[in-house]
Order: sequence, then C-alpha cells, then structure tokens
Amino acid sequence: MSTQQAVTRAIETPTHSPARRWALGILCAVVLIAAPLLLPGYFTFQLSGVIAYAVAALGLNLIIGYTGQISLGHNAFFALGAYSGALSMALFNVHYLTSIAIAAVVSFVVGYLAGFPAQRLRGLYLTLLTLAIAVSVAPVIKHYKDITGGMAGLFVERPSPPAWLSLSRDAFIYYIMLVFAVACFWLVRNFVAGSMGRALTAVRLSPLAASSMGVDVARYKVLTFGIGSMLGGIGGALFNFSIGFLAPDSYSLMLSVSFLSAIVVGGLGTIWGALVAGLFLQFVPTLASDVGQALAGAVYGGILILCMFFMPKGIVGSLLKYLHDRRVRASGGRHG
Repeated sequence: MSTQQAVTRAIETPTHSPARRWALGILCAVVLIAAPLLLPGYFTFQLSGVIAYAVAALGLNLIIGYTGQISLGHNAFFALGAYSGALSMALFNVHYLTSIAIAAVVSFVVGYLAGFPAQRLRGLYLTLLTLAIAVSVAPVIKHYKDITGGMAGLFVERPSPPAWLSLSRDAFIYYIMLVFAVACFWLVRNFVAGSMGRALTAVRLSPLAASSMGVDVARYKVLTFGIGSMLGGIGGALFNFSIGFLAPDSYSLMLSVSFLSAIVVGGLGTIWGALVAGLFLQFVPTLASDVGQALAGAVYGGILILCMFFMPKGIVGSLLKYLHDRRVRASGGRHG
C-alpha cells in the first residue's frame, strides 16, 4: 500500500473500537477507588506518582504517537506546570485546584506558541529544537532563584482532607489526582476519536499527502503540540501534590528521555499506553536500583531492550495487535 493510499484510508475509514465492556469498566473503577482504602499509605503515595506521570506521558504520546513530532522537551512543560502551579499558590495564595488550572493554561499557551516553529521542522531538526528546550530548563530555574528557590528548591503545601472526611492525606491527594486523570484521559480519547483522530493519523503517515487530502497539517500539529504540552503541565502540577517539593535537578534532560522510553514501552499511539508509561516511570527505576545501585542503569536498559524485542509495538500496542489478529483468525480472515 502506497503512502497516499494509507493516508486516504486513514482519513476516510472510521475508527472502529470494541464495544464497551461495562463489567470490566466497573471492575476497574472499583479497584481504583478501593486501592487507597486497602493498600498501605506508601503504596498510595506511589500510585499518586503513577497518575501524575501517566497524565504527562499521555501528552507526549499525543505529540509523538499521533502526529509523529519527535519531542525531547517534555521535561520543560512538566517543570513549567509544576512551578507555575506552585508559585501561584505561594505568591498569590490561590486554591490548589485553581493552581492546576493555571498550570494547564500556562503550559498550553507556551506549548502552542512553541508549536509554530516546531510544525515547520521534522526529524533531526525538530529533535534538536526540543533538545535545546530540554537542556535549558534547569539552568533557567536556577538563574531565577529569587522566584523559584534555585538549587534550594521550593516547598509546596500538600492538600489536606476536610475534617469531616475520614481519609489520610495520601488517600485524599490520590483521589484528587484520579479525578483529574480520568478527565484528561476522557478528553484525549474524545480528541483522537472520529475524524480528528483520522486526520492526526494522516498527518503522521505523510504530511504532504494529508495536505493534498484537505487536512490543515500546520493547524493540527500546532494544536496537538499545545494540548500535549498542557497535559505535561497538568502532570507536573499534580506531581507537586504527590511529593510536596520542587528542585531544578528533578527536571533534567533525563526526565524527557525517561518519558520517551516509557511511552515507547507503553505503546505509541495508544491511550492506555500512557498508563503503562506511568507505571514504568514510577516503579522500574526503583526496581532497577533495588537490584544494585551500580547496575541500575544496566538493569533499566535491559528492561527496555527486552520490552522492545518481545513487544515492538509496546505493551498495549502489542496486546491490541494480538487481540486483533485473534479476531481475524476466529472470523476466517474476514476482518480488515
């Protein structure tokens, strides 16, 4: 199939999805809601980190997996959301929920503006542009130490549950983050569904062919870059509540590399791959360090290699491909 034919098919063919399995959905909801009530407090704290990472990874997956724009600057938007949310609470005494909205708006505006030069570049040139953004984050934070706290970092007041609610602080924070995560995943699912998702697929396959089919490539790239950056900022603002502390070295280039590795393992171009990416970012580095501090990098790299060797489409992507192939075999090859 030629590139032009693939793009035409992506634009004109509706996106089919399996029928909703209500029983499985209810089971997942019960597990997510009951987790803080049944698990130790530290594990609830870790799950909050998973949620924050998953929301940010969802944004990067939207940029790379759906429009094919390679970005190494996601740490910048994660940091931008974290600091804009924290500073809005510290300097203007806004409510912690309002701080997340502020982080979302700031990250979207900056990401949308950054999307204009980014949409004109491809491949290595786009990678170098986002790399420049990534490496400049920590120095900028350190330079404006009077506002950001510099190397000393910045403490964030973690939300406390109301007196009438018999929940621990970690459980309360988990539920707040879970609500935001569900909203973000739902919004992105709607964003990529239908004609919008088919247009994004066409842009990823071939911008030139998509443009010839009437797709406004520049508009879709800029908008997607803005929304992906916004999700990165929301993830950073949510992460504030999880740890209660910000430091510039937490937002280095390695964070962007980790995000990129995680979404590849989770599955590029899949919504639920971002959740796997959150689990990967939260637990795999810890497991690698537990094996041996000196070998942590080797163990981490080995896990990545094994995932790519046995599941080249990522965990979620490979699972979806297996289920699709199984349906095709069951139907005698009649599914397209």
